[in-house]
Amino acid sequence: MSTSNLPGSFSMVPRGNIREVVVQRILAAVIRGEFPVGHRMVIQSLAEQFGVSATPVREALVELASIGIVENLPNRGAVMREFGVTQIREIYQLRRILEVEAVRTACGNIEPRQLAELAEQFAAIAKEKRDNNWSQKAMSLDIRLHSLIAQRCGSTRLQDELRRYNTLVQAIREVVDNESQAQEIALTDHEEIIAALQANDCDLAAEKMELHIRQTASLVETLVQEREAAK
Repeated sequence: MSTSNLPGSFSMVPRGNIREVVVQRILAAVIRGEFPVGHRMVIQSLAEQFGVSATPVREALVELASIGIVENLPNRGAVMREFGVTQIREIYQLRRILEVEAVRTACGNIEPRQLAELAEQFAAIAKEKRDNNWSQKAMSLDIRLHSLIAQRCGSTRLQDELRRYNTLVQAIREVVDNESQAQEIALTDHEEIIAALQANDCDLAAEKMELHIRQTASLVETLVQEREAAK
């Protein structure tokens, strides 16, 4: 399959963290099924399609190999591995383990002011009209909460792993197009996680986070299966 024929997946990458954007764009194409199993990921071709140098593409493929999306083979370079419902289930399983540990260790290490601000913002957005702007704001708050927990977990290695898996999750959400539905379900989860953190109840925070990730994973898996059945 020629990357030049991939619709909409390879528009010019905006300024900022180019490597991360390239990772997300490749992941989105993978989840859409635009790269079949065994497809050779040619660095120069991808770089031309993204309008970037070869370096961020090469770095992106290294990161994708580290999370099992592509495989580096002798004399072939990076090639696509199988990706489907099973792989999505495994991604959310690992994300659940990481997020639960992160919220447990972050408990007691987040400034009360930051938690209070997030609690107020989640309470306010729960009362707002559901439209495209609401979805974007809800997603922004979602990312802020999980990022804050990762930053306060006390482990740089755990924070790095969370970032990698959250990149995967963001790409999955983009393709499955479940943002509004997932965010609606997640509102109560997020408020309960914040309340547990405010109470310094680490076990409860971990319990609420595990439930949150399980519910999200179940929804995404169902939507992916529906997409596959509709093809």
